[in-house]
Amino acid sequence: MEHIESQLVIRPALLEEAPVVLNLWQGSARWLNEKGIYQWRPEFFHIEQTLKFINNGSAVYLAELNQSIVGTYIITWSDPLIWKELDNSKSGYIHRFAVNRDYQGLGIGKVLLQTAEEQIKQNGKTTIRLDCMAENARLNQYYRDLGFTYIRRIDGEGWSANLYEKSPV
Repeated sequence: MEHIESQLVIRPALLEEAPVVLNLWQGSARWLNEKGIYQWRPEFFHIEQTLKFINNGSAVYLAELNQSIVGTYIITWSDPLIWKELDNSKSGYIHRFAVNRDYQGLGIGKVLLQTAEEQIKQNGKTTIRLDCMAENARLNQYYRDLGFTYIRRIDGEGWSANLYEKSPV
């Protein structure tokens, strides 16, 4: 793990890199769909969403390994759509977390999440939050293994998500 941490460069995405971010989201969606997991669909993502995140005060990050883009995540400072009455200003919310499938198994995802957690903590927040589709058992277990606590399930039209949080270490 230490080796990959020292090689990864995690930095804010530039506006002109919006297509790169979009490609990561769509690639992850295609991979999930091939596995029969439909939490993301490639057609759900479009360049306007990417630009909106980059421009609206959200923190959009890219991870590079040997000058190749290998992952992305977004930190937002509010999420009333998903967290509803639990949304608060003491939390940072991790969204659109994705690792290029060509680099799976290297521990990149764990490093990205740890970096996001540290960034949230550095912004004075006391809680780190994320959500994932309730039916994705493997991803739910991954977050629990990384110390996230299950808060509750929410149900939308045609989807369900589990909410997770943890306090920064």
